[in-house]
Amino acid sequence: MKINSFLATALAATALGSSPAMAQTDWEKDRARYEAIMNETASAERMLSGDVTNGFNHIGDVQNLVLDPTGTRIEYVLYEVPYPYSTFGDEDGFVRWDNVAIEPGTVGGLDLAIDDGTEPYAKNELEITRAEADDRLVNRIIESNMMFSDGSMREISDIIFDPDNGMVTHYVVEFDDDSLFDEDERLIPADWVSLDERRGYWTVSQPLNYDYEIWVY
Repeated sequence: MKINSFLATALAATALGSSPAMAQTDWEKDRARYEAIMNETASAERMLSGDVTNGFNHIGDVQNLVLDPTGTRIEYVLYEVPYPYSTFGDEDGFVRWDNVAIEPGTVGGLDLAIDDGTEPYAKNELEITRAEADDRLVNRIIESNMMFSDGSMREISDIIFDPDNGMVTHYVVEFDDDSLFDEDERLIPADWVSLDERRGYWTVSQPLNYDYEIWVY
């Protein structure tokens, strides 16, 4: 499952145009690094607002993404079938991440297309209890807290994935928690992050005042 050139173009279209090669400012360098990362990855927030399709027809709306037990990659996509389609016998269900491909969606979302020949599973076939899935539901991880090594707490605003294998590559964290707007978001590499299961929040091996090189904006 490869991210297609159409998707890469759609992601790049949101970027500010490239800066002249000469005399690049630090901000321009940060922006270029951010664009390079985002052109090779996919946003969970955008996926959660997308559809599940069979490549041609709408099957349902993405309800949630479920990480694997290690918390490092997407394992399942949960979807719900909206009215009026649900009145025609279609049921909510799920599909394994290995069986979907990412496509550009409408209104900024990313649609997930089920591979040809792959049947979606009914919801009662998912062998994960609510308690087991608690720390693995992406829409719950987004807006949860992340603690840095100096004890500072900040909110996770998005999770970034490798579209080929569903691996988490970065967390997007808002550093300025006093701002009404998301003015100071940074990309935190996933290999710096771990879940503190005892206290129920994500931790980072670096302090908040570490010189994070990649800003989202």
